[in-house]
Amino acid sequence: MTGNETVQSYSVPNYSGLLYNKANTKTPFLNMISGKVKYTNSVEFVCGQYYSSEEGEIPSISETASLTAPAASFVTRKQLTNVTQIFMESVAISYAKQSNMATLSGINVAGQTANPQNELDFQVARKMEKIKRSIEKAFIQGTYSKATNDTTVNKTRGMVQAISTNVIAAEGKTLDLWLLNDLIQKISDNQGEINNLVILLNSVNLLQLTGNAVEMGVPVGAAYYSTYGIQVTDLILPVGTTVKLALGEFIPEGVALAVNLDVIGPVEQPVPEKGNFFLEELSKTGAGTKYQIFGQIGLDHGPEWYHGKLTGLSTVFTKPEGLKVNVVNQSTETPSVDETEE
Repeated sequence: MTGNETVQSYSVPNYSGLLYNKANTKTPFLNMISGKVKYTNSVEFVCGQYYSSEEGEIPSISETASLTAPAASFVTRKQLTNVTQIFMESVAISYAKQSNMATLSGINVAGQTANPQNELDFQVARKMEKIKRSIEKAFIQGTYSKATNDTTVNKTRGMVQAISTNVIAAEGKTLDLWLLNDLIQKISDNQGEINNLVILLNSVNLLQLTGNAVEMGVPVGAAYYSTYGIQVTDLILPVGTTVKLALGEFIPEGVALAVNLDVIGPVEQPVPEKGNFFLEELSKTGAGTKYQIFGQIGLDHGPEWYHGKLTGLSTVFTKPEGLKVNVVNQSTETPSVDETEE
């Protein structure tokens, strides 16, 4: 089904057999933060506020000078905000299609039944998969826009745009342990929290980093394991912390993100008495039923200096031509390095 077409008997025929989805439905970032949902009744919501403490200094005050109080000063604060945006889809099914689920196309063997048995449930589930992928993309690549009237669009700020303090331009370099270490060190130097960091990478940069870590003899987790429903592995960095490596979705080419999950969460804006991302039947215009799915959601990215971003990374991964093996000389116990071609 494409566009706003109505599902009819011959446009979407019924088949028997197991259903397999060829499309990508992964939403790793959304999965990671979904347990920290917040709610708002305003399009614009607060991600926090920030201030900068005054630098310490060694005073030079005499006893006489201390009899007069110094000039008063103060610290100002600024607020961090983002916006929710609308996600909306429609599904329309004819009465004839709903009443024709027993008619099978393709191989028709006695005793087989249509899969799925309910066309509406199937179509709604697929639209929800699309909405989740759209939210994932917005939360990563979204460009901030705040509507000023009813005809302009609110767009939530995604992580790529949000991170502005801790940015390192790689200038075409391959992602390696030291480059990532520099980024984590930068986060720490700028008063960000470096515990519970997840490094979101595309497949090329993930291979670059893990390959480099293996070459340097740095442990990259005993094995991959699942957290937040996502496959991750640990990497110990020289800066003195362990980060989690995860394959992200919609990560731009040449970009790697270090995100602190402690300060990130989705913000939903429910409709009173309906909720958020609800299914609603629309007015009828003929022998069929049309539904809409409506929801509003935005990203609370927290203080952006708690995160980091590498840009301009190499987009090419070259497989090693040989396998380096450490060989121990049993007579002298002196390790040597041999290189064996694969």
